[in-house]
This record gives sequence, C-alpha cells and structure tokens, in this order.
Amino acid sequence: MVMAGRVCIVSGGNSGIGFELCRGMAAAGFHVVMVSRGAGRGQPALEKLQAEFGDSVEMMLCDMSDLENISKLHAEFSAKFDRLDVLLNNAGAMWGRREKTAQGHEMTFGVNHLGYFAMTQTFLPLLKATEGSRIVNTASEAHRMANLKLNNPNWENKYYSQWRTYGNSKLCNILFTRELARKLEGTGITTHCFHPGVVRTRFGSGSSGPMRLFWPLFRAFMINSKKGASTGLHLALSEDAATSTGEYWVRSKRKRGNRHARNDSNAKRLWEVSEDMLNE
Repeated sequence: MVMAGRVCIVSGGNSGIGFELCRGMAAAGFHVVMVSRGAGRGQPALEKLQAEFGDSVEMMLCDMSDLENISKLHAEFSAKFDRLDVLLNNAGAMWGRREKTAQGHEMTFGVNHLGYFAMTQTFLPLLKATEGSRIVNTASEAHRMANLKLNNPNWENKYYSQWRTYGNSKLCNILFTRELARKLEGTGITTHCFHPGVVRTRFGSGSSGPMRLFWPLFRAFMINSKKGASTGLHLALSEDAATSTGEYWVRSKRKRGNRHARNDSNAKRLWEVSEDMLNE
C-alpha cells in the first residue's frame, strides 16, 4: 500500500480537458491517477505530466465502455491506495453511428453515463472512507437538446441521431449528479457537474455526415482545453464548491439546467434504470 497524501482519479485523462484536469490537480499537490483507454495515447500524455510533476502522476488503463474494465481498475487502485479524495468522471465522446458497448448498451449512453455511474458506485466505499471527498462529473449545455426516454435509454429501434443521443447522455450526467447528492446526504461527500464550454479537443472527430465536414471550421471558434478544465478544477478544489452539493456549474458559477435537468422524479428513475442495467 502506497502512503500518499491526497489522491484523485481522472477518467479520460490522457487528452483534452482530462489532461488539463490532471495537470491542475497535480499542481494543487494531489497524487493523480490518469485513467486512459490505452497505452498508445496514454503513455505520451503521462510522460509530459511526469516531466512537470514527477511520480506524483501515474497511469492506469481502463476502457470505460466495458464495465468489467472498471472493476479491474478498482482492484488495481485499491491494492495501492486506501483513500480517494476526488473522483473526476470525465471520459466521454460522441459516436457518429450506432455502436454498442461490451455489455450491449448503446455506446454514447454506455460510456458517457453508465461509465460515470459504474465508476462512482465502484469507488464509493473509498470515497466514503476519505473525509471531505468530492465527485465531479463533466456534463454539458448539450443537455438542452435532449429527448430522453427512460423506458428506452438505448434508443432501440429508433432513428439514431448523434447529437440527440449525446444530449441525452449529458442530461443523464446532471440528473445522476442530483440524485447522487440526495443519496449522499450526511456522508460529507460533495458532488457537482459542469459544462466545460465548447472546447478544442479530439471530441467530434468520430462524428459523421455534415458535422464531420464542418468540424475543422467549428474548431477555430472553440476555447482551449485549459479554459475548459477550469470549472472542473474549481469544483474539485475550491471552498466555494464545498458549501453545496448536487449543482450544475458553468464558468465556475452555479447555473440552472433546463426543466428536464431539474426533474427529481426523472433523476430517481434514471438511477433505478442504471442500477438495473449494471445488474443485467
């Protein structure tokens, strides 16, 4: 067991917002576990971070589309650390065509929501054992274009819209955060979610149709990853974010999601559906 001070996990930490979250947490004195899907992209990112912060940053591998991988990640992490101060659920993407996870769920929903849900459930005992721990979820203003049907979250037998499906997953991030906060009342754990802004990352490279054609043009108007990570770091580190829980943030300020994002009955129902999917 490694004797470490404050420890955090950043999923999707090898690029874009996740990379800057890793950098910011390491700069704040945390031991950072950068979670990457594969070593091919992860190793160069790790080397850059270690050039700045030495061994206070390490990499663990996990494909967030496979729930069994999350269990393996937990086994690797808990064999080394007995605490988890901050869990940053950041891994996510948008797929241009319908794909399925290892467990057969629609890929965007499976990674962007079920991945967060499974990570949080799996690491919750360690978070509860760590005083003042926090859970931060990367959401998006894209939740405003969602059309979420909780009786059919995988959108089976429906026309596949990459943007609508992505928006659904981001609405799920906000609803999950609300219900998680309710369930964690009295534990001392705080949880929030945030919109990073429209960030110039590899996100969107897997899109199809006109979006793929125009994506390089859109990128010229996007913010950089460091700015995109700033609200997530505020939620992970600031005293301000520790005074409340279950909220949605934009530009390091609390913001109201749309009426669907504030629907507590849907938040509760999503939790139930997600638990059922994990136990299939």
